[in-house]
Parts: sequence; C-alpha cells; structure tokens
Amino acid sequence: MKVAAVFTALAAAALLTMWAWQATSASAPVPAPDRRPVEGDAAAKAVARAVPAFPPRAANLPLAAPGRNAIDSTTELSLTDKQELIPDFALHQLMDGFLLNRSVAGRLQALEAHLRRTLPTNAAGEAIQIAVRYQNYLTAHDELLAAQRFTSNDAASQDLNRISSWQQQRQQLRIRTLGERITLEWFGNEDAYLEQALDEWRQRSEGQVPTTAGVAPEDQAAHDLHMQQALDQAITGYQRAAKAN
Repeated sequence: MKVAAVFTALAAAALLTMWAWQATSASAPVPAPDRRPVEGDAAAKAVARAVPAFPPRAANLPLAAPGRNAIDSTTELSLTDKQELIPDFALHQLMDGFLLNRSVAGRLQALEAHLRRTLPTNAAGEAIQIAVRYQNYLTAHDELLAAQRFTSNDAASQDLNRISSWQQQRQQLRIRTLGERITLEWFGNEDAYLEQALDEWRQRSEGQVPTTAGVAPEDQAAHDLHMQQALDQAITGYQRAAKAN
C-alpha cells in the first residue's frame, strides 16, 4: 500500500509539472529565427523557419530601402559542416553592400575578390555564381519596374491593382533568376509585409477599418508608417537607391 501511495504521489507531481510547463509555453513569446551558422542537414530546415508565414501585425521594424547597406567586410557567411555555402540573408546583405555601392569601382569584381578571400574554394565559386545571377536580377528588376510606368515613388498615389500585379511579376522574376530557396530567404519577410500592407489598403478602399490585431493604440501610427514604407519600397528601383549611396 505504501508503494502504491508513493507511485500515486509521483504521478500527480508529474501531471502538475506538465500542466505548468504547457501553461508557460502557451504564454511565452515566440523566439526570433535563429540566424547562427547552420550545419549539415539542418540547413534546409533553417530556411523553412527563418521566414514567418505571415508577419506579426505589431511589427514596426523599419524597412531599409534597397541599396542602403554599407559594405561590412566582417560579415560572417554561413557554411555547412561540409564547408558548403548556405545562401542566407547575411549573403544578401553583403552582396547589396558591394553591388549597390557607387563608391566601389568594379562592384561585381570587387565582390568576387572578397568572396574568394573569405570563403573556401567551392563555397566561393557558388557564391560568385549567385552574385552574377543577383546582378542580372537587379538589372532586370529595374527594367521591369520601368515598364510599370508608376507616376511617382509614392505608393499612395498608385492604383492598388497595379502594385499587386507588379508584386506578382517581381516574384516570378526572382524565382526565375535566383530560385525558390534564395527568394524565400532573401525576400520572404519583405513580401509578407507587402502582402499585409496591400491587405490593409484593400480594407480601407472598401470603407472597412483594417484588422491590425496585436497593435496597441499607441503603436498604431508607427504601424501605419511601417506599412506605408513596405508599399513605397515595393515600387523603388535599385538604381535609384544606388545613386543615393
């Protein structure tokens, strides 16, 4: 009987511990994506979790316009345990720093030299191939954007459907040029914010109050500004941003 009582007490304690853990987990904030270098087979899983399916409504982080990134030669690029390149967002930032910086003579050549100095041979070769494709994307992006004939860089003055159509064309261009994995890793957050901004704009155009669940009243102005930035950035050319550097 004493043994049975002991087991009963232990079982009750275990259930209480599990209940407390579940309650804590349910209320705990979701941690930010882990951007540390990923090794081995975990690389593919990291890409899937790096970009949320839909951005948090209360996010008010500023959106950097294309080409605003300064070159940071200390940027650490991620490799697998087999020394293979992981083309994460850090690689995107590094490439923007070179390719969109007017002060760098022979930008692509300078980027290639930097990659050869800082990466193993095979990883450098893959990164250089991506750099060439990305350079082609930057050119094609601005040519396709010019064909949209937006009257200004103010998204609020444009037709909603035209911006939505442009977004779809740009997405197709990115996938054709860079592939689905890099498109998701490099532009996933940007596209998610734009989708949210377009959704809120549609609601306003229909006379509805946009659904901004999770945004405190005192944060609403900052949220609206963030959504406007997402819209404005969508119709900004890379060459225009590069000239500002």
